[in-house]
Parts: sequence; structure tokens; C-alpha cells
Amino acid sequence: MEIIGITGGIGSGKSVVARIFRAMNRPVYDCDSRAKAVMTECAELRSKLSEALGCEVYNSDGMINKPFLASFLFASEENVSLVNSIVHPFVKKDFLDWVQKHNTFNKVYMECAILYESGFDSLVDKVIAVTAPEYLRYERVMRRDGIASEQVRQRVEKQMDDKEKCEKADFIIYNDERNSVIKQILAIS
Repeated sequence: MEIIGITGGIGSGKSVVARIFRAMNRPVYDCDSRAKAVMTECAELRSKLSEALGCEVYNSDGMINKPFLASFLFASEENVSLVNSIVHPFVKKDFLDWVQKHNTFNKVYMECAILYESGFDSLVDKVIAVTAPEYLRYERVMRRDGIASEQVRQRVEKQMDDKEKCEKADFIIYNDERNSVIKQILAIS
């Protein structure tokens, strides 16, 4: 089985690429949604996060207290590193379990915005980087999240540079509204 990572900066269109692979009946693991699920479902992880961040990291209904966690993460890089050091091993285990459940497929995919930053690139055989011009990325995120360009800029600055992701990748998909994303996917799949 070949494991292929899909990565790209915020607003690049990596989720669009992942949806196309799903439409082609290819299994795609979504790191972001699974991390959120594992943070809620896994008692051991809940305990470790509560111990490290305080019980206010979870609401009374057991769900993540998103405003609290976002505030904690934006406060410092050390806070981001702390949360990642707790969460990433659980997401890695969840992913490896998911791969085993999909062992009848010859290819599976991992959609992960922070593939390189998390070290999850070590779990994949090949990487697809999805890229788009910065102005398009800003427009997409502003429209999708209803936020100002300054907020998008702050998010972009916290991510690995798109150029660096593309240099490390095995394949690049240009989601620039000029090139057909589907044709590019078919060319590499």
C-alpha cells in the first residue's frame, strides 16, 4: 500500500483535492477533523490536555473549549509546541489504525495542513503539495471564515512557507483557477 500526503497552506485548496480523491473512491484521512474528534473521544488524551492546560480546555459537555484553546495557542509558540507534543502522538496512532482498516486499498491519502511541521511526512511515501497564488488564498479564507485580511495574514505567517512545501513535495497541484485540478490529479494518480 502506498500512503500519500496532501498538504498546502491555508486557502490553497487541499480540502478540494481531498474531496476529489474521495469522489474517486480513494480513502482520505483528514488530520484536522480527526484530531478534533480524538481530542474529544480519547479519555487518555483528554486527561493529558486537562492536566497540561487546565480543566477549562473542555466545556461541561465534554467538547473542546475552542475560544480557550485558540487563545492559548495564539499566545506563544511554546504553547503550540506543548499542545502538539500531547496531541500528535494520539493522531498518529489514530491514523495508523485507520490505515490498517483500509489495507485492501493500494493507495490511501492523508490530508494534513501541517504534514512537515508535525513530522507526519515520515508516515507517507509521497507528498502532494497544493498551492495557489497568495491573493486567491486570502480571498478564499476571508470568504470562507468571514475574517479580515489581517487575520488571514496572521494565520499564513504561522504556517510553513508554500514555496518550501512545494520544494519538499513529490507532486504539486496548482489550484489557481487556470489549471484544471482534476486533470492534475488524474495525471498523478
